[in-house]
Amino acid sequence: MKHIFLCILAGVLFTSCSKFLEEEPQSFLAPENYYKTAEDAFIALTGAYDALGSNSETFIARRLQYLTWYASDEALAPTLTAQKPLDEFSYVSDNDDVSRVWNNMYAAINATNIVINRVAGITMNDSLKSQYLAEARFLRAMNYFYGVRLWGDLPLVTIEVTSLSEVDIARSPAADVYGQIIEDLNYAAERLAPTNQNGRARKGAAKALLAKVYLTRASSVAAQAGDYQKCADLCSEVIVMPQHTLLPDYEKATGAEDEFNRESLFEWQGDRVLISSGEHSILGAFSLPRGMFVVPGQAASDGGSIAAEVDYFNKYPDGDYRKQCTFYTSGPDKNGNTITWQQLAVPYPSPARKYINKNASTRDAAAFSGNFVVLRMADVYLMRAEALNEISGPTADAYTMINAIRARARNRDGVNPSAIPADLEGLSKESFRDAVLNERVLELGFEGHRWFDLVRTKRLVQTIKAIHPTYPVSDKHLLFPIPANEVKLNPKIKQNPEW
Repeated sequence: MKHIFLCILAGVLFTSCSKFLEEEPQSFLAPENYYKTAEDAFIALTGAYDALGSNSETFIARRLQYLTWYASDEALAPTLTAQKPLDEFSYVSDNDDVSRVWNNMYAAINATNIVINRVAGITMNDSLKSQYLAEARFLRAMNYFYGVRLWGDLPLVTIEVTSLSEVDIARSPAADVYGQIIEDLNYAAERLAPTNQNGRARKGAAKALLAKVYLTRASSVAAQAGDYQKCADLCSEVIVMPQHTLLPDYEKATGAEDEFNRESLFEWQGDRVLISSGEHSILGAFSLPRGMFVVPGQAASDGGSIAAEVDYFNKYPDGDYRKQCTFYTSGPDKNGNTITWQQLAVPYPSPARKYINKNASTRDAAAFSGNFVVLRMADVYLMRAEALNEISGPTADAYTMINAIRARARNRDGVNPSAIPADLEGLSKESFRDAVLNERVLELGFEGHRWFDLVRTKRLVQTIKAIHPTYPVSDKHLLFPIPANEVKLNPKIKQNPEW
């Protein structure tokens, strides 16, 4: 955190700080000269959203997924040498991706603190001010929620950092971090409107994220009585909101051509085409099936940097519609012959279908235009099913939740419905718990949930060992290491156990 705030204070965020660290800072910007008008408030809020991703150096649509996709059973990195340690659990505390996510997260938190600390004092429309503050607190909560799950105890910074004297602070217990997250999301849920401009926080997003916070805390060291019930209740509130619904066609729930649909609760927005500056996601480009012509008449795909673990791919039954909506399993090569994923230049299943624009006429527009969906309604249904089961076993309502997801998959695209997957019934509490976790694999694959699910259910080590017996994965990997540079620069920071 100290490293990134040195960069922020120097005004060189997202650039190298090595030269700056060799010099003694002489002065800082004077914030009192800014944030005087409603326009200033909007610019500050825009900065808080922009901190989620800038150019291709995106926080939640690149580096965060490197950590959580590769360090689970979901994906592997066949062509990215720097990311192989994440996949093979040989990474150490100076891992570049771990450091980038930490730094990006705290930069994003500081951007939200600027809004929260400065906009409150601006003379402007009260309703608009309330909205901006609520959006900023939603974003701060989301950033801290990622952080507490990745690292556990965290330095808890709720003020705008304007000097180096404010940087050297110790880690607060995870319970306190959760407390701040919950306070921020309650504030946001109470004040946000049910609708908002695309890409910005809404009431349903705040309630759904708060439900996920309670579900996660329930199985953590910070657990409190009633967490599962609060999760279930919040999910119910979101489900009945008229602004949100499960779409009838699973394929329409994600994808660049179906962005900001009624199933979506919150998503990070990439640009529609690859340009020299501006946000764009690499998740589609990097996961394309290398050597396959995804867009007819265009160059063959040169992805393959993000590929699905074969074991994860095999969790999808062949008749499940969600399999064909998630993976490229076959397509034309340069000669127009149909090839399968086993014949690709990088012979692993490609999970690109959720991130490309299937209506695009150029490869770049197809590959770089996908948003990253942080939350959608299917997740809410499955969270409620899981919470109800943990409270009192698989109730009728719990079955209704999970079977609604399975029924949508059977419906396919509304043409030629399938018998797969069948409704669930007659399960024990333990079997239902397993069924929900497996349903999250099929429904939410490559949407940024798997590592978190494996960690909070204490299944990461056994899952990885089952498919990679020689990988040195252990309980220490339930948390990432605090970046080595952070520990070096801040004497109050203590490293996570065994790192």
